Amino acid sequence: MILRKSLFLVLSAFASLIMMGEAKASNSPKTVLEKKTITRTEDFVVAPGKVLRKSLGEDINQLGLFAFHDGSLVPIPFQIDEINKEGEWVLTQVPPALAGTGLKPERDEDDGNLDENDELAFMVKDSGDRVSPEGYPPEALKVDEIMLKDPLDGGKAWVYLCSFKGSFARSHRDYVDYIFPEDQIKTGNYVMGFPPELPIVPGMISIRGSSNILDRMKIRLKVKIIGIEFPLEESNFISKLSLYKDGPIRVIRRTRSAIKFTRMFRSPAAAVENIFYENAVQIPIKARLLISTKSFKFLIPYIIVRGTADLKNMHGWKLKTNLDPRWLKIDGKMDEDENILNGKEGFNWFLASGPPGVFMIRLVLDRKPDGTFQKTPITTRLYYQDDDASIDPPEATPGESPDVGYWLDGLRDLEKGIFYIYPALFMIKDYTEGKEKDYLNIFDQPLEVSAN
Repeated sequence: MILRKSLFLVLSAFASLIMMGEAKASNSPKTVLEKKTITRTEDFVVAPGKVLRKSLGEDINQLGLFAFHDGSLVPIPFQIDEINKEGEWVLTQVPPALAGTGLKPERDEDDGNLDENDELAFMVKDSGDRVSPEGYPPEALKVDEIMLKDPLDGGKAWVYLCSFKGSFARSHRDYVDYIFPEDQIKTGNYVMGFPPELPIVPGMISIRGSSNILDRMKIRLKVKIIGIEFPLEESNFISKLSLYKDGPIRVIRRTRSAIKFTRMFRSPAAAVENIFYENAVQIPIKARLLISTKSFKFLIPYIIVRGTADLKNMHGWKLKTNLDPRWLKIDGKMDEDENILNGKEGFNWFLASGPPGVFMIRLVLDRKPDGTFQKTPITTRLYYQDDDASIDPPEATPGESPDVGYWLDGLRDLEKGIFYIYPALFMIKDYTEGKEKDYLNIFDQPLEVSAN
């Protein structure tokens, strides 16, 4: 009898556990088909309009982006940026200081509808689980299920681009702001400001509340044409602020610039756009060559370009490049290791670490902004000076402690056509040794984007 009663209690307890497990399972959302497995958190995602087949032709203002979190599909921050038939950004906002100057917002040829060359931008950290159609917003007319896949480990995540006829839920989060009249970009990770006399390059950078760490961004060029040497620097740029677009994911800011070679001779003006995210800045420089520079090598003995960040007296910071795994101590005096690295070929990034945190500047030469490969004859060498006594005018603060960046060679061997050079700045959160790989992978191993 005792044995029978004990057996009954055991079976009852076992049945209770099963029922609890079934009850727990029944509370999980039936709409979830796959759980999010992507572990990357810092990537910004740019999806071209051509993959968003169901949303093509829809009014951009009637599109919303959603992700599955905490049991339901919720709106997340995003923006759609239009690109015209010539491949140029369509920018829709005029800086307040330029109101009344005749500068007008631009419109795309499709009059505000999504087309194949437009771009959908959002952050990977906002993506979620995969859901079945029963989990879609009931008022959505069309839905593009967008899948993200990590090429490194196969991790996946999803977001949903939905079209609506009337009003619908929107996210109010905004990761980046353009501040006027200061001409500053502000996020939770940095503030970057531009001087009115030279708005093409930043004049100040604050990292997570720090004082300005930047003395001057330097663009130095040595070119000899038909026996005449033209030493140029950033002050030779004639630059004017132009249109911009301030969205919740990125700010696109345009300047129009020309190079003044002599008092009478200057280059044609060209548009340059800087792109600002919560944790990154891209500066894609698009060069269009109507003729090959190789055809004129006999007239141009040399063209050498230096681009560097002259940072303000950063004694106590340390620096590492892709050329050497060791950290260099910044103390205003060049040591043997620093002298060996200066001028070394193959530079493409450096890390700087100090009290406010860690940031990285890298140079991308082997691909276009859309990630496709490009081949150029351009090579790089590291420029590095950690010397309080070094004078490299024009600069606001004498000394280079440090001044770090790159030399570009091979510009005499370019073919006719379009090529891109762009530096990028990343603010690295909670840095641990080797974490720079996560930020390098944003370009080197970009997330794969598909939709159905």
